[in-house]
Amino acid sequence: MSDSHLTVDPNSATPHPDADGTTNNTIIETMLDLEEIDKDLYRSKKLWVPMGARGVFGGNVVGQALVAATNTVSTDFSVHSLHSYFLLPGDPTTPILYHVERVRDGKSYCTRTVTAKQRGKNVFVCTASYQVPRPGAPSHQYPMPNVPHHSTLPSQEELIHDMINNPKLPENLKDFLRLRLDEPVALEFKDTKRHTFKELMNPEVRTDQSFWIRCKGQLGDALALHQCVVAYGSDHNLLNTVPLAHGSSWFSRRSGPNPKITMMASLDHSMWFHCPFRADEWLLYVCETPRSGCDRGLTFGRIYKEDGTLAISVAQEGVVRLQPKTPTPAATVETPKL
Repeated sequence: MSDSHLTVDPNSATPHPDADGTTNNTIIETMLDLEEIDKDLYRSKKLWVPMGARGVFGGNVVGQALVAATNTVSTDFSVHSLHSYFLLPGDPTTPILYHVERVRDGKSYCTRTVTAKQRGKNVFVCTASYQVPRPGAPSHQYPMPNVPHHSTLPSQEELIHDMINNPKLPENLKDFLRLRLDEPVALEFKDTKRHTFKELMNPEVRTDQSFWIRCKGQLGDALALHQCVVAYGSDHNLLNTVPLAHGSSWFSRRSGPNPKITMMASLDHSMWFHCPFRADEWLLYVCETPRSGCDRGLTFGRIYKEDGTLAISVAQEGVVRLQPKTPTPAATVETPKL
């Protein structure tokens, strides 16, 4: 079985530039684009830092690492899990080098480890396992929760425009929201709960959230591309579930009595891919946090296809530092969901 690079023909994850050096691919394909500089060695072309972040967006690194690993695996195999650690914040001014180690090649499973480096230092490490798919085996899953359909919900951009047009909103918050609109976000989001501005500034204490998510634009049909796209997107908002358990959010930190977020950063990230899906179709991302403490928070995620099929499971722990303004009771969950 020969290797096959994950490059976008129309079905790739790594876009080829046009003659003038530009591409007509989606934002997400640009974010995942890698340059092969030697056997099993790749270099990033695009790195993104979200507003207020300490370094490169973690999903950007996870997605690119999975692209690098998948480029060394036969198309007979499909990734079924990955486990990764964020070691240092990525510097957006310096390309990231991804070195792939071919740990094992078997008949049914193969394993790759990817080490990401900048200036000679390891910033990220990931091990991914691939399987020759075995469709038709017995299966079970947690059911998808009953939430509003995405067609009935406003987009994140629509909500931001509504807040900017709110005459009661302070001008400094409007400036912040305008900057948010200018960010090159590769994904679309629709929160399953409609929140008033007052609720955003003073969120209810809860240990879960859910939202619809899909990439902007149309992708090719290669499953490997869709897996890399969801690897990128799975880092969005997952860790943000932890502050909600303390009645806090990025909005509430600017005013209000609840704890202020002083730092958030991913420590590790794991994913399990259960079945084929499309990242350019709406997926429901259900996020839960069972525990926080010692400046760390643990989160679990379930990503469902629109037909209710559980397609991906996610787990992440991260640094979550909160500065209390007034004492708040610890949130609890009556019945474990994951």
